[in-house]
Amino acid sequence: MTALRHACLALALCASACGADTSACGSSLPIGAPAHATAGDVKPILARSCALGGCHLRAPGAGDLVLDVSSAAWRTAIVGVQARENPAMDLVAPGEPDRSWLVAKISGTFCGASCDRALGCGAAMPSGEPLSDSERATIVAWIADGAR
Repeated sequence: MTALRHACLALALCASACGADTSACGSSLPIGAPAHATAGDVKPILARSCALGGCHLRAPGAGDLVLDVSSAAWRTAIVGVQARENPAMDLVAPGEPDRSWLVAKISGTFCGASCDRALGCGAAMPSGEPLSDSERATIVAWIADGAR
């Protein structure tokens, strides 16, 4: 089973295990993913779609998240860092796309999420034009590969 299929299945199982009504839920993540992805594969996606002025380019950054793609700091900002909107998850949990808030944000799937009462879950990211299926699959594969 591909890493992406694992992620989709885990998201659905997590949501249903939490007792959430998932009948209207569905993953917008594609079936099939690259076998492996590296930080080098993910960095240009973030640079083009996330690390932009008014979004996550520089401090304070939306949600106080800064993705400094000019250095390795972008990985430090998200890997193993607790999500503000959903403190039960990390932004990126290495090896666990189903436990990574970034996957929920790029897929727009917040079913069963335990979001902060004051902040809510927020909107799907990136705002504006969504990532392509291929770009989402690359990010999921990178997380499944350990987010190195």
